[in-house]
Amino acid sequence: MKRYITALFIVISIPMSSFANNSMAKSTGISDGYLLALLITFIVLLLIIIKALAKSIEGISKSPQFKKENKSSSVAKAVGVLVLLGSTFSAQAAEVTSTGSAFMMSDGLFWTLIGFIIFLAVVIWILFSSLMTLIKLEREEEFEEEEQADIFKVLSLTDNVPIEEESSVMMDHEYDGIRELDNNLPPWWKYMFYGTIVFAFVYMFRYHITGNGQLQGEEYAMEMQAAEEAKSEMMANATESVTEDNVVFLADEVAIKKGAAIYQGNCATCHGQLGEGGAGPNLTDEYWLHGGGINNVFKSIKYGIPAKGMIAWQSQFSPTQIQKVASYIITLKGTNPPNGRDPQGEIYIEEAEEETTEADTTNVAAL
Repeated sequence: MKRYITALFIVISIPMSSFANNSMAKSTGISDGYLLALLITFIVLLLIIIKALAKSIEGISKSPQFKKENKSSSVAKAVGVLVLLGSTFSAQAAEVTSTGSAFMMSDGLFWTLIGFIIFLAVVIWILFSSLMTLIKLEREEEFEEEEQADIFKVLSLTDNVPIEEESSVMMDHEYDGIRELDNNLPPWWKYMFYGTIVFAFVYMFRYHITGNGQLQGEEYAMEMQAAEEAKSEMMANATESVTEDNVVFLADEVAIKKGAAIYQGNCATCHGQLGEGGAGPNLTDEYWLHGGGINNVFKSIKYGIPAKGMIAWQSQFSPTQIQKVASYIITLKGTNPPNGRDPQGEIYIEEAEEETTEADTTNVAAL
């Protein structure tokens, strides 16, 4: 066993020494490459120990001299292989570090290796117990079969009294010959209950006394506000997401000129070069058949008016192009071009203008 422990220290010291030298150059902590090398080296070590234990169990019936030679050769081979593997992993890890390639080990791979190491450790413990039992049998030593350890007692998961002492916790009442035992509650259950009490005090202090924590209503309101801000930012950045609900009037000269160019090339045939009307209605007066304002004009251009022979332009123009055309049409209001067509529809008043008109009417009535 001392030989195996020595081999373990030799193998671990090789990559660790390389890591120590590298960390002196730059103290950035252990990298994922070194961690992977250590885990794989440790797994190889456990596999070799398992093989050595299996060989020992297999050759336990052979002569002591053969067993001694077999053990010595196995240990020598194990040390040689582990030294070679340790130096190989160290060189590879150093090469990865020197080249600067950032190896990122995923959480799944890490926990898989850890689980495999735990499994191998359990196998080693079972094999070692079996080996010790065989050694005692070979030496004809008298030993009593140890009572199988109860995992519930080892981990203190129960606090019940032994069967021989159940009379001390037997309660007086009886139901159809059935007696009840006054056993203590399981320790794990009591500790969890005590933990909930501590958690309740911490929760009350944090959320209801100091006010540092956010209650569900406050957290919901903040998340809704953050969602609205994210939506507004997305709509502002996504220029091709303009719809009849969020479209705004473009007042800059460049956008108006681009809208005028699109209008002259596609809309002037029906509505006139100056918007005076023709086959389509006059676009320069205050009367609208399908609603005025940037939202309604955008909607009319986008979906068209099939009943009046106007096609839907959304298949030919992008949302931003339709926005520019609609903005240009809004600027035609009040230009009064010659030969304008008679008004059609109803007078359209913006909501802001309606509020202003109502306020003025109220002030006049008050006077």
